[in-house]
Amino acid sequence: MTATTSAVGAADAMATLPASLKDSTGADIPVTSVITNSSGTAMTNGNLSAGTYTVTYTAAGYEDVTQTLVVSDPADTTAPDAPTVGSVTGNSTNGYMVTGTAEPNSTITIKDNNGDTVGTGTTDGSGNYTVTLPGSVGPNAPLNVTATDSSGNVSDPATATTPADSDTTAPDSPVVGSITGNSTNGYTVTGTAEPNSTITIKDNNGDTVGTGTTDGSGNYTVTLPGSVGPNAPLTITATDGSGNVSDPTSATTPADPVSPVLVAPTGNLTATTSKKGVADATATLPSTLKDSTGKTVSVTHVITNSTGMVVANGKLSAGTYKVTYSAEEYENVTQPLTVSDPSSNTDTTAPSAPTVDSVTGDSGSGYTVNGKGEPGSTITVKNPTTGEVLGTAVAGVDGSYTIKLPLGINPGTQLSVTATDASGNTSEPTSFTTPPSTMNGGMMNGNMSTNIGGKHFSTADLPATGETNAGWLSMVGTVLLSLFGAIFFWRKKNKEDKH
Repeated sequence: MTATTSAVGAADAMATLPASLKDSTGADIPVTSVITNSSGTAMTNGNLSAGTYTVTYTAAGYEDVTQTLVVSDPADTTAPDAPTVGSVTGNSTNGYMVTGTAEPNSTITIKDNNGDTVGTGTTDGSGNYTVTLPGSVGPNAPLNVTATDSSGNVSDPATATTPADSDTTAPDSPVVGSITGNSTNGYTVTGTAEPNSTITIKDNNGDTVGTGTTDGSGNYTVTLPGSVGPNAPLTITATDGSGNVSDPTSATTPADPVSPVLVAPTGNLTATTSKKGVADATATLPSTLKDSTGKTVSVTHVITNSTGMVVANGKLSAGTYKVTYSAEEYENVTQPLTVSDPSSNTDTTAPSAPTVDSVTGDSGSGYTVNGKGEPGSTITVKNPTTGEVLGTAVAGVDGSYTIKLPLGINPGTQLSVTATDASGNTSEPTSFTTPPSTMNGGMMNGNMSTNIGGKHFSTADLPATGETNAGWLSMVGTVLLSLFGAIFFWRKKNKEDKH
């Protein structure tokens, strides 16, 4: 019973019919009593909720008339509006959550593409709803969402789709191919990682110093500022499209190349004199040498013990020259070189003692000594006991030398070798010993040898014929010497016995 619903009873068409209305608890409901068209109409001053009421009519001269009134809701046939889907989140592992709005106090039903109900819920008084779906619905699954009101009216469906599953697998650690550059011009880092991932490079403090992106093949190139510095630790990571970050790869910026530091030699620049500059031990330091007229003088480039040496291919006359060194990533370094006459040579520094790397041969064929000393220095082998010079040679551009010693030097003889530079400075001696003799069955092959007076003698060509003496001659000599010794000992023994 609403403002348009009334309780009707017969009455005088022209009379007013007082009425009262009570609900099921006996509480009075205000009404307006109107008699129209011979019908008594009792109208409430507002809507009545569904329920049972009593209406009492009062007529003058008659007893009151009471009737029961049952009020029901009018039939609702209007469907709610289609729900609004605000978001669908989640994944196939943990399930999904659908949120949105619809008619307040309506029932929300969510069905999959097969028409099966996969989730239900209810809107609150403001129309908001949240419905959870199982992970079995799966990623990228179409959904239909409807709202049903209390009268059973169903809205048109709203469509939605579950999201794709997120990638939770981190990429492999990047591979660093190379890091080049220096603190002046900056650095370039190249390598490979997961295709289309983001490369992030951080310094030892965790600050990002460079970023880049891999191409479809996974290649990347990232530039870093020179302020990162030489020998700086770096960590490189790859981040995929889902935000997964790889484990870091460690790397280090290279050391800065050493700009050449030149030391000018004194005296004539020959194969025994070099101009030195600090350089990478594994790299060649290109250089040019020009005289005072600008004419280029031929030079040889040698790298030894991390020192770049420029050795002129021949003797230079006194004068002023320029040596220009070219170091990668640095400007050329040019320094003057003054070559003076030997008479004004002021070099007083002795070379380092030469090395003896091998001694081969024997006393019969002679010994050969090999080693290294200051390039261009004179290597001298002596008998330190007698001071006798046994051999000399000039060390080559790389410092190597070979000296053939004369015949007749005994095995196990201690000798010494020194190096003397162009200025006459002599190194400390290096001692060595000739190797022991190897016996080859001298009497069996007629090549018997004898040590007499510290010298080593062996069979040789006969003076008159040029033929080699036979083994029997050596044997006869040995027998005769033995016989003479026996006779001498016997005579001496007899004299002693007589006395």
